[in-house]
Amino acid sequence: MMLGVGHLSGTDSRLQLCVRSGLNASLMERLPEFSDLIVPTSSQDKISMTAMTAANSTASFSGSNDQGFQLGHNAGYVYNTINVAQAPLPSTATHNYDFGVRLCDASQIDENHFIGRDCELEQLQTWLTPSPGRQNIVALYGMGGMGKTQLGIHMIRRSGSRYSSVYWLNAKDENTLKAGLAALAMEVTGISASPALTDVHEEERLVQQARQWLSQQGNDKWLIVYDNYDNPHLPGIDSATGYDIRTYFPSRAQGSILITTRSPRLTFAKQLRITKLQDIDQSLAILATRSGRKVDGDNSAERLARRLDGLPLALATAGAYISQSADSFDEYFELYDHSWNDLSEHSSELVDYEERTLYSTWNVSYQHVKNQDPAAAELLKLMAYLDNEDLWYELFNKDVSNAPEWLIELQKSRARFNRAISILHNYSLLEVSTGKYSLHTCEHDWTLEYLNREFDNEGYRMAIRCIAANVNLKSEAEYWIKNRRVLPHARRFEHNRVKAAIDWNIMAPGDLHMLAYLYEQNDMSSETEKMYQRALDGYEKAWGPDHTSTLATVNNLGNLYKDQGKRAEAEEMYRRALDGNEKAWGPDHTSTLATVNNLGLLYADQGKLVEAEEMYRRALDGNEKAWGPDHTSTLATVNNLGNLYKDQGKLVEAEEMYRRALDGKEKAWGPDHTSTLDTVNNLGLLYADQGKLVEAEEMYRRALDGYEKAWGLDHTSTLATVNNLGNLYKNQGKLVEAEEMYRRALDGYEKARGPYYPSTLTISYNLSLLKSNRGK
Repeated sequence: MMLGVGHLSGTDSRLQLCVRSGLNASLMERLPEFSDLIVPTSSQDKISMTAMTAANSTASFSGSNDQGFQLGHNAGYVYNTINVAQAPLPSTATHNYDFGVRLCDASQIDENHFIGRDCELEQLQTWLTPSPGRQNIVALYGMGGMGKTQLGIHMIRRSGSRYSSVYWLNAKDENTLKAGLAALAMEVTGISASPALTDVHEEERLVQQARQWLSQQGNDKWLIVYDNYDNPHLPGIDSATGYDIRTYFPSRAQGSILITTRSPRLTFAKQLRITKLQDIDQSLAILATRSGRKVDGDNSAERLARRLDGLPLALATAGAYISQSADSFDEYFELYDHSWNDLSEHSSELVDYEERTLYSTWNVSYQHVKNQDPAAAELLKLMAYLDNEDLWYELFNKDVSNAPEWLIELQKSRARFNRAISILHNYSLLEVSTGKYSLHTCEHDWTLEYLNREFDNEGYRMAIRCIAANVNLKSEAEYWIKNRRVLPHARRFEHNRVKAAIDWNIMAPGDLHMLAYLYEQNDMSSETEKMYQRALDGYEKAWGPDHTSTLATVNNLGNLYKDQGKRAEAEEMYRRALDGNEKAWGPDHTSTLATVNNLGLLYADQGKLVEAEEMYRRALDGNEKAWGPDHTSTLATVNNLGNLYKDQGKLVEAEEMYRRALDGKEKAWGPDHTSTLDTVNNLGLLYADQGKLVEAEEMYRRALDGYEKAWGLDHTSTLATVNNLGNLYKNQGKLVEAEEMYRRALDGYEKARGPYYPSTLTISYNLSLLKSNRGK
């Protein structure tokens, strides 16, 4: 078969290509049809003409200098491409650009179901207002389930009349987008589908035809929506399965483009982030419209709305489920919390969230992450076992013994860790802000219930190690602030599924000990005892009953029992720890002396003041020799001696001890350290005993302000000072203020320790006595 070119001719305004070849009769008959199928060639200076040849014939085509030609057929003929210079179309060409709103590929949505988003809607309308001579490109981004698609549809239904044409294209993958653009080309040219148009070359020709139509001069008032562009392949986003959506934009910078995406990285567009609903009334409105139930004044509906944390898809799913059952809002809440997987298998898809459910919306993004960086995918799975609100680099970057390879890989450098975070962020699986990362509550549920549907005790071992490695000892500066940040992650163990499945026996005893220490500092008495006991069991199995690590946990259990008022149990623990430390370390070792000091505290609580002073003196002498007179361990014992002297009525000696302790702690730790504040509070007690009520109030106020900043309003250290202020006000005759302080302290202690805890009973007695004095 021979292909021959007859002649090529052109003028300044037009060009003509004559092909002398074997165009079959049927194709020749269609030449007028193809004469309008003109495609742009982006920034190229040449255009391509493809003609199929079979028998001798002649054909002519023409086009402008910013347009190209393609002629294709799928009958198996030879293709030939000839590049020719471009020339402009005649200015007399007329076109129809007004095709109205086409939402064929968009999800179906009942306008009555659309709630809120007024600010976002207004911003979209402003940014996408048709602007002659300028192209508007907006990326509407956010995590799956936020309602990006629904917002786009609502915006078009409200203001679509501003545009000459509106087309909705599904951009979830390149093939789907091409099919949508080909359909657009057929619609604007009036070509109906034919067998020839299923050929890949025909589709490519029509895609380019659509781009050319959008690029025609004068056609600048259209709006194109590229929906679900969730897997981009762009500079900085290296996705093997994604694509660059910009190759499917028109070549002329005109018209308006809206892209809905999970990626925050479409920097070539104006970016509008869509986040969870902040207004609880909007969440309740979604529950009401989807369920058909009344929610006004319904506490159970509000409870469910808060649990689903403003995620529109989660709220819509809940409402739809309830509308199809007799279940109440409370019953759905329990299903969601306790039977997540069962609920996911039996929840129907929503018409306006096509091809997505709450329980699958993040799965596709996760697979993209896994393909690009398996370590990032594993990091997301690990986050299931931690709290979702505040994650940070150092939480995962402490020394992790027996770490899996993927975590070792991420710990190589901060840059390597940040790359994994960046990939998760690219798919809106992770929110990034200054100094921390976070996951939405519902997504966090998905990471635990779906990604970790087979409970992974090894994963939980790693989570516990990360937490324990970040617990700060009381001797460290601002330890309470750092530990307050770690605490929510330790509270994740209270999740119903975790409590039922976790195997504490495989956890490292040292990590359990640090968790218990963290709980103890934060007044979590019950959790502290359980965790110390688990640590003790682990140490005894691993090291034996007399190992120093075992004995450290025994000592701390003694501290806990003393605080709980279990004095006999506390003394048993202290005695065991003291005997063991003396054998292991000797009588003058600092670990031995720490237990000696604790025994002194216990004896003082028991009223055994002589025995207490003996213990304190031994601890003080040993610490001064081991650490020096200004060490914080030495100063702790000095403070305790001050307490003892006060109880003995030796107020001068007590003040001397307190002053020494306070001066030393302020130098070592600063004025706001909790140990410093303990001594400040003690000085307040002493001044009250001395009748120096003004000085006492000054000390209490300083201690109270510091405790509230360090521990919060309801910590027992805070409440103890509140009670002391109550006593002071009572002695000053300020009975109203005294009652206010007693009530606050009593309420707090009842919540923290229960109604029969010794301190609770003491405060209750103080309040009763005050009421009696006031005649109540």
